[in-house]
Amino acid sequence: MADDHTTDWRVVVLATLAGIVAAMQIGKVAPAVPAIRAEVGMSLVTAGWMLSIFNLMAALLALVAGILADRLVIRWVIAAAVAMLLAGALAGALAGGSLSLIASRAVAGLGLVGIAVAAPRMIVGASAPRDRSLTLGVWSIYMPTGIALGMLLTPLLLGWLQWRGVWLANAGLLSLFLLLFLAAVRGGGRTGSRHHHSGGVADLRQVTHVPGPWLLGAIFACYTVPFFAMMSWFPVFLIETQGLATASAGAFGALVVAANGIGCLASAWLLHHGARRWRLQFIAFGVMALCAVGVFSSLVGPAWKTPLAFLFSAVGGLIPSATLSAASLHAPDTRLVATVNGIIVQGANTGSLFGPPLMAMAVGLAGGWIGTWWLTLLFTGAGIGLVLWLRAVEARLQS
Repeated sequence: MADDHTTDWRVVVLATLAGIVAAMQIGKVAPAVPAIRAEVGMSLVTAGWMLSIFNLMAALLALVAGILADRLVIRWVIAAAVAMLLAGALAGALAGGSLSLIASRAVAGLGLVGIAVAAPRMIVGASAPRDRSLTLGVWSIYMPTGIALGMLLTPLLLGWLQWRGVWLANAGLLSLFLLLFLAAVRGGGRTGSRHHHSGGVADLRQVTHVPGPWLLGAIFACYTVPFFAMMSWFPVFLIETQGLATASAGAFGALVVAANGIGCLASAWLLHHGARRWRLQFIAFGVMALCAVGVFSSLVGPAWKTPLAFLFSAVGGLIPSATLSAASLHAPDTRLVATVNGIIVQGANTGSLFGPPLMAMAVGLAGGWIGTWWLTLLFTGAGIGLVLWLRAVEARLQS
């Protein structure tokens, strides 16, 4: 574990890379959907389940995973999670039909949940207290970075390897990372160990009977609903409203997702230099609302849609870092950080699960993309209210 004076950046980078290779397993799917549907005869609805099963697993099981991660040797939790991602990729490559492919994605989804709740605890354990906002902020780039890499690399590989080859290539990458991770944690040290404590219901009650973790999860949900609504459908929006080719729209979509990492890193730097967490969240929700009005209304011309989506994603990236960095503050002690993260991850994935279908519903109600800005305003407005509530809770904690 880290002492009060130094941060083991090797551990921080290792844990963040685990998140990135896991998130690549999300980003690889959307570009491959047409090829998968053509080969296995998958319906559009079934393809939707294949896309969302990762989020469903996390929405259902993140809290349970967090509780388990807080009671086990953390480095082995992450190693087991990477192994599950590897097993899911191999099973997917060999899948003979829709159900077996979705089952393989569910197995991989369990691996992503394990990494999402366990890696932050490893990072907290390897971080000096003064650096925790910075290190958790660095961790927060894992999702946009991994998804963007998956979205960008998969189209390049599909023509050469076909979609099953892409799954096998990801399995190879996961195998290499697993070997690297096992070699790096072989000596234990600051890669996280089990805390010997009585735990049980008493520990769970400590976390779940205070408002902070639930507010953090709700704030993340209010962020991920509009974020994933925008990111999931933006390539389709560009194709249908601006006549872009599929490849070009996909590339723009990946760049917009990647922009989120800029905000995550900026938030980490600002927090490390004394910025107030609630102000970053407040600003981000406000900018996301304004940008969504521009993208999904007739107030601005077509040429401004993509720049506004880029700004929406980049400034929105202030929220994950600011929210995740609060986990250690709202945990009764550092041995319960993974449980708090389980609540946060559950909130985040509930939002990302419902964001795309809610946007589809909004498009249906509006009769097109123009006029769907109200969906973002609804959730960003709720997010601002929750941020102010959390500010009051933290003021009492720090008084």
